[in-house]
Amino acid sequence: MNTRQQDIVISRKEAIEYYAHSKYNSHIGRVVAQGMLDLDYTYSQLAKISGLKDSNNVRLIVRGQRRDPQFSSVVKLAKALDLSLDKFLEE
Repeated sequence: MNTRQQDIVISRKEAIEYYAHSKYNSHIGRVVAQGMLDLDYTYSQLAKISGLKDSNNVRLIVRGQRRDPQFSSVVKLAKALDLSLDKFLEE
């Protein structure tokens, strides 16, 4: 197989670690990703615990693809991750 065609396979945890530390990710995405790592949550576990309807919503926030999530979603995520809302403010 050509090296350019090889699939790169990383674990869910490795992906979340990347999003937690990537300077290219949104601040909120980094905070949620770090909280997930600290509590060893999956996207679906966090969605269920936080009361968000869809784990894809959590995934988009973590990846920084939803750069301006609804405030109510941030509050739910903060509660589920046991974080203060101050953590979600950029310094």
